[in-house]
Amino acid sequence: MRLLLGPLAALLGSPALADMPRYDVEAYCKEVAGFGGEYSELMYDGCFEMEQAAYNDLKPRWDGLGATLRSYCDQVATFAGGGSYSMLEGCVQMEEQAASTNNTFQY
Repeated sequence: MRLLLGPLAALLGSPALADMPRYDVEAYCKEVAGFGGEYSELMYDGCFEMEQAAYNDLKPRWDGLGATLRSYCDQVATFAGGGSYSMLEGCVQMEEQAASTNNTFQY
């Protein structure tokens, strides 16, 4: 059924549903927890909780984000390897905030 949504959405002019990127949170958090040579279970657990919270916050609104924003922030979140939902969420938040700010240059 989901395969039909893409072509159907294109015909109707609405955006197709976009899947959240899949990052290997366990591997990412193990790398973070082992940074500097000493492994920290506390860092691992904290990282895992942060990643889960970021994923949970983004998941319900992912489809409503523009394709360019999703793609750009996915690239930011994966620039160092496996990917981070915390980085993804931070990117989305900063990009949305920047888009809503009307900065003007003053001489």
